[in-house]
Amino acid sequence: MRPSLPELQRRFAAALQDSAGADSRIGAYRNTVVANYRNALGATYRVVRELTGTPFFNTAVDAFVASHPSTSGDLNAYGGELADFLASYPYGRELDYLADVARLEWALDEANRAADACGSPEATLAALAAIPGSDVAHQRFVLDPSCRFLQSPHPVLRIWQVHQPGAAGDGRVDLRAGGEQLMVRREAATPVIERLPAGDHAFLSSLAAGADLAAALDAALTADATFDLGTALRTHIASGVIMAVAH
Repeated sequence: MRPSLPELQRRFAAALQDSAGADSRIGAYRNTVVANYRNALGATYRVVRELTGTPFFNTAVDAFVASHPSTSGDLNAYGGELADFLASYPYGRELDYLADVARLEWALDEANRAADACGSPEATLAALAAIPGSDVAHQRFVLDPSCRFLQSPHPVLRIWQVHQPGAAGDGRVDLRAGGEQLMVRREAATPVIERLPAGDHAFLSSLAAGADLAAALDAALTADATFDLGTALRTHIASGVIMAVAH
């Protein structure tokens, strides 16, 4: 019986992963596929590759691809699970900050590909002013689509900064400097990274996750008892981070 198309596809996929058993034609194709994955993820995770070295990085990518095969033909949007993979990768345990550096690089990649923001601070303030006072606490907000939030116990921004072309300073990183809360967003077509106070980070990340104003305020006050809601709203609406009132 002639095998079905899905069966042929499964056999071909298995042959691509079997470097020892593949014939020369499939082997050549497999080498191209492997190189494409390595190049695509190396472009997204450039700092991770610098931290680990190319041989280690390529080996990790090969293992990642084997366990997380792409389900799309667009490699530009592939690799979001690499950070979680690295967190449990047995050969990278000494670099306990590596997974969070990967999360930062993926956030930058997502921010770069996100939809454009729309709306204006004036429109957001007008919409908020029109809501009855009794309903404000239950209101939800729309954030700039490029916003991504990251919290790490490691100084991941400093690690990322010293691996940028033309970075100033001696390139040293104090791994005991403590953690930080970061927001990544695209401004003027360029992804930027901003350190946030703990309360602001908790507030905005809660809003981004769909929380209403009351729940986001609770999260912010839990993170920082001195958090001021009025200041946060004015600051983040004016900057365009809070883009609109949800309808």
